[in-house]
Amino acid sequence: MTIQGTIRGGMVVLDEVPQVPEGTRVSVFLPSNAAHGARSVEERVARSKAALAELLAIPDENPNDDFRAEDHDKILYGDHE
Repeated sequence: MTIQGTIRGGMVVLDEVPQVPEGTRVSVFLPSNAAHGARSVEERVARSKAALAELLAIPDENPNDDFRAEDHDKILYGDHE
């Protein structure tokens, strides 16, 4: 059985009153888009792009440094190849 409802004041307000006994335990399933509020896919993509643009705008403090992230294990643990 699926019954729709809305969160209001921190409580689930059901669209219909189900015919189940008082005290019955229930589970509430949230659709995947509920975790993002009412944002549309387009809005989430735009927010992600804006965040990425902010990261890419950070100046490179060492433009001539050729250190790669892949090199980090070699520095920490030595070259065991």
